[in-house]
Amino acid sequence: MKCPRSGYRLSNVQRTPIKRDGGHPGAAKPFFLASGRELSKSALFYVLHFASWSAFGAVLVVSEAASKGPLAAAIEDLSWIICGAALTLGFRSIYRRVRATDGSYVTYGLTSLLISILGSPLLYFFAEVLTRLSYRFVRQFPGLWQLVANAAHKDALLAWWIPFSYSIWYVVILFMWSSLYFGINAMLDLEIERANVARALKLADTARLRALQSNINPHFLFNALNGIATLIREKDDTAASAMVDALGVFLRSTLQRLNTPEIQVAEELQLVRQYLQIQNFRFGERLQTFVEADPDTLDALIPTLILQPLVENAVRHGVLPREDGGSVWVSVRRDVHTLIIAVEDDGPGLPENPANPVGVGLANSRDRLAALYGSAAQLTVGRRTQGVGFAVTISMPFSLPA
Repeated sequence: MKCPRSGYRLSNVQRTPIKRDGGHPGAAKPFFLASGRELSKSALFYVLHFASWSAFGAVLVVSEAASKGPLAAAIEDLSWIICGAALTLGFRSIYRRVRATDGSYVTYGLTSLLISILGSPLLYFFAEVLTRLSYRFVRQFPGLWQLVANAAHKDALLAWWIPFSYSIWYVVILFMWSSLYFGINAMLDLEIERANVARALKLADTARLRALQSNINPHFLFNALNGIATLIREKDDTAASAMVDALGVFLRSTLQRLNTPEIQVAEELQLVRQYLQIQNFRFGERLQTFVEADPDTLDALIPTLILQPLVENAVRHGVLPREDGGSVWVSVRRDVHTLIIAVEDDGPGLPENPANPVGVGLANSRDRLAALYGSAAQLTVGRRTQGVGFAVTISMPFSLPA
């Protein structure tokens, strides 16, 4: 079932997050390279992680096969590699939290060194446990035991606490892994930024055209001109002149901003108020509007012309079809590092059993948010949290002009 809101199709939950990859909110999100290829960051990590440890293990086994014997070298080195791969998986969970703080490279380096120093005794201990258990298993086979007996005896003489000479080697290896983790992620972040810029440039012309079509659509222009003609016929020259002036200001302001990807919240709200002023000339008290923004959000950046089409949709389909009219609320607030924008109306809201998926209107808004902010931005649609009606909410990174 299609919701009568600019052709939007809505999912059958109350609030549906619209994400660039269309996946579950907690799922690992792919990113797009500048070449257009899609790649999962999580999948890339596991491929590089296990491939590098496997290659390192193979090199160690080959280099020590002559001195220890192939089987003993395989047992000791593979035990060490398995424990190293498992331990550094734990490092990853720590480093992901460190990267989330947006710290400096000095912070990353010091953290890597500290974690490597603390992790080296753990790696040594668990590698020794696995090695000795492996030798104990091999001892059940006399033919194989003869091949590893000398190496097993030497290993049994080692202390359980890591020797100093071993600790330096272990710290170096773990620090190298940590440095590669941060370095590769930095390279990927740079590639993602480049890809986002490339995608934004590709979408720029289409986005501007769609924004123009959405904001200056035939329905709006026809109704505005029809309203002006009605005022002229009623000989209300003052109101007609004021409506013509308001329409001219709105069209000029809209066209002037089409080439700007982002504008400040105050400018976007000015466009919204200009649009609502035109509608108030037409419908008077039938349309009640409330536009409010926290003072600290007025200078924040927002995608150009992304808010006004949502307001127009609320007016056209949530308020005007009702004989007694209705209300539209526009609010902008800040939640720490997130800018939250909401457009709500008290109209009929969602149908009981809306069908999937979302339509072109919301998909266009989603694409524009993804082009500018990637997965850091989210758009949700659904019923109002208070009372009946329809709500569209955008959450995006809070940023100020440079």
